Amino acid sequence: MNLLQISLLLAHEDWVYTKGWIVTVAGFLIVILALFILSTIFRGVAAYFIKQDAKRSAPKTELKPSTAPKPAVKLAEGEIAPEVLTAIGMALYLSTNLHDEESNVITIERRATSWNDKNYGVRHWKR
Repeated sequence: MNLLQISLLLAHEDWVYTKGWIVTVAGFLIVILALFILSTIFRGVAAYFIKQDAKRSAPKTELKPSTAPKPAVKLAEGEIAPEVLTAIGMALYLSTNLHDEESNVITIERRATSWNDKNYGVRHWKR
């Protein structure tokens, strides 16, 4: 018998359709189970990283007033500490000297590529 005759004979059997439904339901259940397992894994990984982030961002213990460093120089009222002045000066220096001087001339030149070539256009009108 050739293959066509065998498939025609099997098409009228009831167990052929039953096996098709079994495969369909089994495939559906496998996909649902796999999605459940993956979602459980992702929730666990997310919870782990949230815990790690909470540990890192926990407030540090502050220095006690007795152990805090005391300024070496007594300042008069209204005077600013030299460290503060140095920090302000460094911030001003870094904020004003960020970039090199440029000529403000645009030097982009058009060149032919396959993206902008007219020969590769979609529409070719014959005239």
